[in-house]
Amino acid sequence: MKKNLLFAGFLVVNTISAQIGISTNSPQGAFHVDGGKDNNVSGAPTATQQLNDFIVTSAGRVGVGTIAPNTKFEINSGTSNASGLAFTNFNSTAPISTGQTLGVDSSGNVVSLANPAAASVTTVEVASSTGTAFNVNDLGYTAVTGSSQSITVPTGGKAVFINFMLGIDYTSFPEGSGGGYYQATLFIDGSPSTVYQRTQERDTTGSQTQYTLNTVKFLTAGSHTLDVRMIRALNNGTTSGANMACLPISMSFNASYIN
Repeated sequence: MKKNLLFAGFLVVNTISAQIGISTNSPQGAFHVDGGKDNNVSGAPTATQQLNDFIVTSAGRVGVGTIAPNTKFEINSGTSNASGLAFTNFNSTAPISTGQTLGVDSSGNVVSLANPAAASVTTVEVASSTGTAFNVNDLGYTAVTGSSQSITVPTGGKAVFINFMLGIDYTSFPEGSGGGYYQATLFIDGSPSTVYQRTQERDTTGSQTQYTLNTVKFLTAGSHTLDVRMIRALNNGTTSGANMACLPISMSFNASYIN
């Protein structure tokens, strides 16, 4: 007899609506457990009181931490950005398997996501040890012969890693020269970029210089032209307009992006 009375103290059965409540006098569903035994004597529990509740509704929905689940199974952890769901034997150390990627939508519903495509690198490369002579002065840019390259960027645009290495031979000695500064600039689609290198001319003919231009630029979808152009940025004694004959002796170009 004592055992029956003890059980009755924890189990409330509403025979009118066929609801079962454990540790609650006011079950809100077909089966309602108040784990914290802190619900109101009558009526629905507060949002805070629901956090330790478990319910099965008449619609067959299961709620943990909520008495009004909107899906077949809903958890309200009570903590922002925490799902409240954990797998003891399945965690970040588990081996990678095959299958569909899962995520959550704006309402917290678990949904399938498209598996990301494997990343690949698209590269355009050119190497050359020969070139045609060209003249450089202070009046405007001159394109380095053989430096013009084209790259096609896919839909959406890409951040492109660009590298130009140029070896230039000065083959003349303009009037007043010997201390001028020469600049190589990366041009994109005919416009100068902010990527350049400036070197000072050596004081003898037949001298050489090296330019290395490295950058990352976001390029929109479509075809783009990349080239290097030179100018005498500072005459420093060289007669304005006088040409310096230059000859490319080495060239290495690389442009790549991640798909």
